[in-house]
Amino acid sequence: MTQVVDFKTTYPVGKDPIDWVCVAPAGESYMRTQTWIPISKVKPKEDVDPERSQGMSYQALLGTWSIIGPKYEAWKTSNTIPDDGMALASWSGVTKEIADILKKQGIRTVEGVAEMSPDLASKLPMPNARKLPKMAQDYLSSRDGEALVEENEALKERMAAMEQMLAEMTEKRGPGRPKKVDA
Repeated sequence: MTQVVDFKTTYPVGKDPIDWVCVAPAGESYMRTQTWIPISKVKPKEDVDPERSQGMSYQALLGTWSIIGPKYEAWKTSNTIPDDGMALASWSGVTKEIADILKKQGIRTVEGVAEMSPDLASKLPMPNARKLPKMAQDYLSSRDGEALVEENEALKERMAAMEQMLAEMTEKRGPGRPKKVDA
C-alpha cells in the first residue's frame, strides 16, 4: 500500500512553484524506496475524454490520488499531514520505543499495525512481535464495541427526553378549553 511520507514545494528560478509528494510502500522497504513525485504527475486531469477515463492507467491514477489527494489538500491548508486512524501514542499496546521502530517502517497508526504483514512483524526487535497485529485488531474491534455502547446510551437518554416532552405536550390544553371535571 502506498503511503504519503512528506510534501514540499520547490521554487525554480523564473518558473512557477512545484509541489512534490514523497511516497513509499509500508513495511520493510519503507526507508529504501521513498520517491519524490511532482503533484502534477499524480493529480488526475479534470477534462479527460470518456474513453481514456475508463482505461486502467487512469483508474490506477485515480486510486493513487484517492490516497494522496486528501493529505495534499490538508497539507496545503495547514502544513501538516494527517494520519489515517488512531495514533500509536494513544494505544497502550506498544511502548514509545516500539512506536518509534514502527514509525521508521512507515506505520504510524494502530490500523497500520493491524494490517502489518507477518514477515514485518517477525522482524521487529521485540518479544512476541508476531502477536502485535492480532493485538491491534482486537483493540480496534473492542473500541468499535465501546462506541456502539456509548451511542446506544446516548440514544436512550435522547429518547427518554423526547418521551417526557411528548407527555408534557399532551397534558397541556389549548386556550379557552375547560378543564375536565371528575364526576
